[in-house]
Amino acid sequence: MELAKETNELNDLIALVRTDIDSLLRKCVNTLIILDVHARDIVDSFVRDSIMNSKEFEWESQLRFYWDLHKDDIDIRQCTGSFDYCYEY
Repeated sequence: MELAKETNELNDLIALVRTDIDSLLRKCVNTLIILDVHARDIVDSFVRDSIMNSKEFEWESQLRFYWDLHKDDIDIRQCTGSFDYCYEY
């Protein structure tokens, strides 16, 4: 996703959280904002540091979330580890 599109989507979330929405939706949107800002910063650092391969340590060391079609659930990966998502966020 290009930086401009990512920034626009982040601005849309910020605009949404500033409206009159219920408490649960506000918490969800706030969480998405935090995750998106972190992801944007990580991608920016990858571009800045020319991280071009998914096998590089900078990428492998990031906590990454994948949807596992076979398990029909989220899989969390970091370096050589793989963990089940247990809704601990």
